[in-house]
Amino acid sequence: MPSRALNQLSDLFFAIAEAIQAAGLGVVVGNYDEFDGKVRDATVLIEIERTSPGVKQNDGRYAHQVTVTLHAVIARWRKHSVLEAANLATAIERLADSNRWGLPGNQCDLPVDLHSAPSMFQRGDDGYEAWACSFRQGISLGPPRTMPETFWPQPSETAETWQIETPTDA
Repeated sequence: MPSRALNQLSDLFFAIAEAIQAAGLGVVVGNYDEFDGKVRDATVLIEIERTSPGVKQNDGRYAHQVTVTLHAVIARWRKHSVLEAANLATAIERLADSNRWGLPGNQCDLPVDLHSAPSMFQRGDDGYEAWACSFRQGISLGPPRTMPETFWPQPSETAETWQIETPTDA
């Protein structure tokens, strides 16, 4: 049973972060865009790269194809940091496989085109190695919309809010 709403793109980010933390991988989860370059042990950075149009839902919701990359960043002081980065990336790939992150199935498709490879963070200046798992996932934000009764497209009424409300700890 889905436990969270999918009203904004950031909801996908927080749902992925919670799923990685709940998986018990022993990693810190962070935002790719806020990465300060310091890795204490192991970190997974969530990068929402882009969106493109998806197939419009039957209930009228606009659909986005979201490209997500999860960077598995391992401190270089670990004995086999390159191999551990590859292992963590493939563990995350297995976690992402068939995962809707606890989001409603009618709003969040299963991930597709999963693959892992060395990350752009590979051989970081501050002592880390990295691999990344990337995939695409279709999402449809907000409540269902009624379809216009005319053939001609009508202006969208879905541009309601864009600010992030940080999930509360339960």
